[in-house]
Amino acid sequence: MRFAYVAALAFVSLAACAAIDRQEAADSEQLLEAAGFRQLPANTPAREEGLKELRPRQLFARAWGDETRYVFADPDHCRCFYVGGEKEYAQLQQLRQARLDEHNRLVTADESDRTLNGDLWGPWKPEGLDAQ
Repeated sequence: MRFAYVAALAFVSLAACAAIDRQEAADSEQLLEAAGFRQLPANTPAREEGLKELRPRQLFARAWGDETRYVFADPDHCRCFYVGGEKEYAQLQQLRQARLDEHNRLVTADESDRTLNGDLWGPWKPEGLDAQ
């Protein structure tokens, strides 16, 4: 009986972690798309290999001739890359700052009236979007 309880608890915990992971991935990808990053599917052997080489869901800056390109690889959810340049990266930083500002505004509002605000607890700072 105790084993069944522990197994059920472990299953629920893993399911919750997977749901949070999917939400974080979707949130990051939504910001990347809003900033103008292009989605490239990993549908070739070279791109599949690239997915394995990059740390998952981290934004990397790469020299591309005279330009800098930013690459975000998601091997687990969309099996794709998001690629953008300086313009898209600047837009991404503006969107992230706006999201942080809104979060801070909600925290301040929540602290002033001591009521729970449902928007406060949603995803607000996707991880992996600081260029490495």
